[in-house]
Amino acid sequence: MPVEEIQRICPACRGSCNCKVCMRGDNLLKVRIREIPAQNKLQYLYSLLSAVLPVVKHIHNQQCFEVELEKKLRGNGMDLGRTKLNADEQMCCNFCRIPIVDYHRHCSNCSYDLCLSCCKDLRDATKLVQDDRGKQFLGRADCRETTSKDVKLSNVHLNILSKLSDWKADSNGSIPCPPKQYGGCSSSVLSLKRIFKMNWVAKLVKNVEEMVSGCKVCDSGDLENTSEGKLFQAAHRENGDDNVLYHPLSEDIRSEGIEDFRKQWSRGKPVIIKDIYDVSSMSNWDPIEIWRGVRETTEEKTKDDNRTVKAIDCFDGSEIDIQIGQFIRGYSEGRIHENGWPEMLKLKDWPSPSASEEFLLYQRPEFISKLPLLEFIHSKWGLLNVAAKLPHYSLQNDVGPKIFLSYGMYEELGKGDSVNNLHINMRDLVFLLVHISEVKLKGWQKTKIGKMEKIFAESDHKGFPGDALNVSSEGDFSKFSPVGDRGDGQYADTDSNANEMLVDQESRVTSQTGVDNLSHEDLNGSSLNSSDSSHSGALWDVFRRQDVPMLIEYLRFHWKKHGDSDHVTDDSVPSPLYDGIVYLNEHHKRKLKELFGIEPWSFEQHLGEAIFIPAGCPFQVRNLQSTVQLGLDFLSPESLGEAVRMAEEIRGLPNTHDAKLQMLEVGKISLYAASSAIKEVQKLVLDPKVGPELGFEDPNLTALVSENLEKMMKRRQVA
Repeated sequence: MPVEEIQRICPACRGSCNCKVCMRGDNLLKVRIREIPAQNKLQYLYSLLSAVLPVVKHIHNQQCFEVELEKKLRGNGMDLGRTKLNADEQMCCNFCRIPIVDYHRHCSNCSYDLCLSCCKDLRDATKLVQDDRGKQFLGRADCRETTSKDVKLSNVHLNILSKLSDWKADSNGSIPCPPKQYGGCSSSVLSLKRIFKMNWVAKLVKNVEEMVSGCKVCDSGDLENTSEGKLFQAAHRENGDDNVLYHPLSEDIRSEGIEDFRKQWSRGKPVIIKDIYDVSSMSNWDPIEIWRGVRETTEEKTKDDNRTVKAIDCFDGSEIDIQIGQFIRGYSEGRIHENGWPEMLKLKDWPSPSASEEFLLYQRPEFISKLPLLEFIHSKWGLLNVAAKLPHYSLQNDVGPKIFLSYGMYEELGKGDSVNNLHINMRDLVFLLVHISEVKLKGWQKTKIGKMEKIFAESDHKGFPGDALNVSSEGDFSKFSPVGDRGDGQYADTDSNANEMLVDQESRVTSQTGVDNLSHEDLNGSSLNSSDSSHSGALWDVFRRQDVPMLIEYLRFHWKKHGDSDHVTDDSVPSPLYDGIVYLNEHHKRKLKELFGIEPWSFEQHLGEAIFIPAGCPFQVRNLQSTVQLGLDFLSPESLGEAVRMAEEIRGLPNTHDAKLQMLEVGKISLYAASSAIKEVQKLVLDPKVGPELGFEDPNLTALVSENLEKMMKRRQVA
């Protein structure tokens, strides 16, 4: 029987097999990707190749410059040595601590490694000093820069200039190993070395250029053609043409395709997709069910020490130990400090990324397969996920789905109630709200909170509510307990056995399903009676990319004005957004608009909605209820340019900054994405079943592409 016939009738190949192996795997996902029409696949691959081409060319140009310089120093017959790395090993520059992509300079004596960007910066900085322009540069660096590109470069140059008294490039372009105080040995000249195969990058550039120049893809159409019924107003900026956001149903994406999404996404705007799944199945995502599933999947039930996990107290960002059972009880009942102030917790690294992925793969396999936009968001099979092309052994390949559990409350407390402070990310992100649970304040709690709010309100005029304040007059925040039923300030016993409590809770899984009209009362006595509010889980504020410079200006202005400048180590680095230590409440959002004309897109996230955040858009989130969010990160072709810009910006941060540890290797990602896309195009065009479907007359595949592919195949056979 032919293979094609087997694939046609095999339930596993068709994605309809119900056996345990297939149900507990990603066969359903593979089938969905495989069923994408060949013409659409070529369009996606063209978009990806067009996006990575500038990045790959930049890497190649850097390498060509260094190779020509090395030939002048060592002669044309020089041998470019290759650095041996293990499959899961990563090499970082000893100066800027950024992962090295391929070519680099190396000291054979002390193994000091310098990336090509730092090589260029050192030569440029040396030339400035030699040309007697160093002082002028230093004076100019203190001026307020207007673009992020100038900011990042001035910071890196300043860092190098501070070391030029002991370390500088030679006049012929060679670079000596730095002195011992900078991590080197100063006894030899750094030689050029490589990590990948010789000329691999050069071949990639040639092949990508041939494919991109040989393809033409029809324009996706006018951005204004999006149906008004799928848009909603999320901001009220004057003379703003981007106050509305795209808000389609999940079914719209499935039936109409991803074109409308891509139109809006290409503008760097968030997208909210609603009705991802039936809210009546919310009980499947109750924390109790998640814990049970994780234990069954990862055998946590045999490990007693895993019953205690780490949690973050949003009041001051401190880390605490808590039993899972106690956290889950507080998820639905609430927890309070001894002075009556609500305690907002979010679990840290539980479930772990690997446990989350296994739980979804084995316990909820049908859920992931039904998500919209798998072309973008899937970490392995996403055709439009640039980061999905990394090898499975890569250190940065741990980008599967993650589960986030955190507390929340509808009233804005003004202190310690933010779950995600204002921060920025170089990845695209999506968060799907899968479970909510309302925690209601009791009368005596509201009275105490009202008194303490006055103190925190005064702090709004002195600093940010994200900064930890010492409120000694209201008691110690280090002790806490679950919310009890008593109103006299006494608290429930916290020493009860967690397992006994969980057995009880498993028999009465808390769920908000079916609650149509909940009454939310804020601290001023106003009532919000709405069927929508009962399913609102989180409040989002997302800022535009172009507003980032003014947003940073506002943050620095208030830090300096109120004596909190210790958080910023260098004015030339926009670290407030990378540090994630500030939450802008309503007071500060009003001041931001009054002083700088900056306003975020603000909206509530409802149960079953997915929020897509483009890379480079600062955002903050405040939970309106306790929530379970399913989060994924990806990197779309539309966001690759922003990720490249941010990578260079992060390079200028202090070497100890956390952002450097979490930074995407955009260069390496682009190289692997280019290589993978080339192979995919070859497979599609040379597949006899697909060829007739496309045809050379198809506008998406010209005869030039076919000719280029034949050349590439011949080169591969010769090699």
